[in-house]
Amino acid sequence: MNLCIDIGNSFIKIAIFDRDEIKYFKSKKDWLVGDLKKLHKKYAYTHCIISTVRNKLPRFWAHLDRNFTCYILDHTLPLPVENRYGTPKTLGKDRIAAAIGAYYMYKKKNNIVIDIGTCMTLDLIDKNGVYLGGNISPGVRLRLKAMHHFTHALPSVKRKNPTKLLGKSTKEAINNGAVFGVALEIDSFVSRMKAEMKHINVILTGGDAAFFGEIVKSKIFVDSFLVLRGLNKLIDYQKEN
Repeated sequence: MNLCIDIGNSFIKIAIFDRDEIKYFKSKKDWLVGDLKKLHKKYAYTHCIISTVRNKLPRFWAHLDRNFTCYILDHTLPLPVENRYGTPKTLGKDRIAAAIGAYYMYKKKNNIVIDIGTCMTLDLIDKNGVYLGGNISPGVRLRLKAMHHFTHALPSVKRKNPTKLLGKSTKEAINNGAVFGVALEIDSFVSRMKAEMKHINVILTGGDAAFFGEIVKSKIFVDSFLVLRGLNKLIDYQKEN
């Protein structure tokens, strides 16, 4: 069994895989060594991998590194795909992990991976396993916070599913602008990529994937565990090589 850890800006997501099947998943803000010891009693994982967007590794990582075969996803870790990003050291770990997950989940397909969290990333990996790059823009909650923070008059608004295209109040207008801004960005980007490359899958992942899966017009797949699936495949690749 493999223990996969994905640390984002807000939450730490942990999954345990038995081959390709997720046996356990939980997302929370903090994990303790005791939590992982309890997990190991139930799921006898032997290999671990961590992907983090933060500057420091969590305290529990030292415990895992002492007791199991562990990998840190960074620019030095061998990958099962070709990375053509011009600055691989600065490429977000979650971005390349999600691309690897898409490559294995949708073999022989060109895949656009859209990860919607605090920020939204749009990445392309082709059917030959070549990561070609992508874009980064604000996620919906970041847009809502920015409008409130950088203006004097606009209120703080929590994200909701718009009931109509045009807002009838300032709060509705802010919400609609942020939500439809993300949705239309996705649809436009996908449309332009499909004009350049045929037979492209579109996969939404991340905390807001299910929410936007019901709003965007493009034909999509929603897989909230894509980064973790990619991390699991990375462990398998290290074992085999």
